[in-house]
Amino acid sequence: MLSSLKDQDSLLIDKENLNEIFKDLVFQDSFCRKLETFLPSKRWYSAKDDTIAAVSFQALIPLKDVFLAVILVALKGGEKPTFLIPLRLAFDEKADAVPENAVVTGVVTAEEKKGVIYDAAGDDDFAACLLPFLAEDMSVDIGGSMVLSGVSTAAGKTLIREVDGLPQKMLGLEQSNTSLIIGKKIMLKMYRRTAFGSHPEVATTSFLTEEAKFKNTPAYLGMLELKYADGRTMALGILQSFVPNVGDGWSYTMDYLKSCFAEALAEGKMPDHASYLSEARLLGQRTAEMHRAFAKGTDDVFKPAPVTADDLAAWRDQTTAQADKTLAVAKANVENLTGDVKERVENLINGRERIVARINELLPVVADGNKTRFHGDYHLGQVVIDDTGDFYILDFEGEPLRPITERQVKQSVLKDVAGMVRSFDYAAFGAVLMYVLPENREKALKLAAEWQRQATRAFLDGYFDHMSGCDSLPADKEVTLKLLDLFVLEKALYEVIYEVANRPDWLAIPMNGLSRLIDLNGE
Repeated sequence: MLSSLKDQDSLLIDKENLNEIFKDLVFQDSFCRKLETFLPSKRWYSAKDDTIAAVSFQALIPLKDVFLAVILVALKGGEKPTFLIPLRLAFDEKADAVPENAVVTGVVTAEEKKGVIYDAAGDDDFAACLLPFLAEDMSVDIGGSMVLSGVSTAAGKTLIREVDGLPQKMLGLEQSNTSLIIGKKIMLKMYRRTAFGSHPEVATTSFLTEEAKFKNTPAYLGMLELKYADGRTMALGILQSFVPNVGDGWSYTMDYLKSCFAEALAEGKMPDHASYLSEARLLGQRTAEMHRAFAKGTDDVFKPAPVTADDLAAWRDQTTAQADKTLAVAKANVENLTGDVKERVENLINGRERIVARINELLPVVADGNKTRFHGDYHLGQVVIDDTGDFYILDFEGEPLRPITERQVKQSVLKDVAGMVRSFDYAAFGAVLMYVLPENREKALKLAAEWQRQATRAFLDGYFDHMSGCDSLPADKEVTLKLLDLFVLEKALYEVIYEVANRPDWLAIPMNGLSRLIDLNGE
């Protein structure tokens, strides 16, 4: 690593003491400018659609030789998100071992000793710097302005002792957060984008584990929290049990479909889906059990609330606003499209009246059922399959780009169901695009459509069978199904925005989803 760094790319530091070096860096404009370059290069940096105006340090927390830096990013658009980076300084052979994509900047001491400052999340001993705080419920006062605290459950303390000295493994260097598996028993997730307030995942996972006793999610074990002198709090990480698994639902499904298409094209027919359909039904059951668990809340945060006329109006307005946003993006990008997909997008652009009419048709006339907390970002990638074939539901952050307060709002659980319905759709037709040669796609698309229909039906059957009598759904099944279609419509409209601007080859997937709900041909 050192050999690839030029002296002009490095910062000059004149101190050897780590604490003093990092304290000085906070006030160095040159270091902040390095961060302006480093941050947009990371996948977890979620503000790539705006330009950085300035970077500053909100907090710098010493933990042994690692410093947890909470970075405030002022964007030219006005937003000011914060991000967490564990910083470390390395010299000589340790610097040479640092991956290039982890380096924030090179450093040169007054004695011409060369090193690097880097993101230390991938270090083998990084978790060991944090676990003592959780094991002992420790706190560290940072200059009287804030306190770093670790809080863990009794089960968490026991497991931390069991994994002491065992190796850690990072899950996906380029994920939206950084997750570390320690001793194959504990998962420590560090939140890269941080925010003030009660973190949805911490609150929800704690509730599901300790109050609702929902078994099919990794158990809540503890959290790492920054408390400010003015009373504000910021979650930096969560500790959960690790569920040994064979993979997530998306990867499992795509592998299954890849095999199915290969067999179908070789033998002329799709294999029997009985085993997968049984699994889809079980996923529906586990989804229902999660939603029934949410209905057990007793305090203000989790207690169910009746759906009101205002909620119906909000769902109508949200879906209409989504439609208008989608149409605007489609109009801005339609000239970049060709062929059939261009014609379909043009029909979409000209179809606002039909979309609005369909929204009003699907919306219930009378409010019914309850709102609860929900997953908020539910799809096949948010579940894992354990060694017995059972499903565990993960990642209760909601949509990370939405404000924390918005992610804590109670909603219809059918929004989760709609997300999974769309996920089956993406799996079916995405597998065709990924694994089937163009000359074979016409046949494969018909097979994919049939699989999507069967898998979705099995999932919904499993779900509704186990939601019977739950007040989280409208009493009338027909009303429930219409409301589900409304949320599926909203989700598909959202998907069009991404695909039309970034991945037009996949645009047919959400467009087909819309076509099943709306006649966009104007006939």
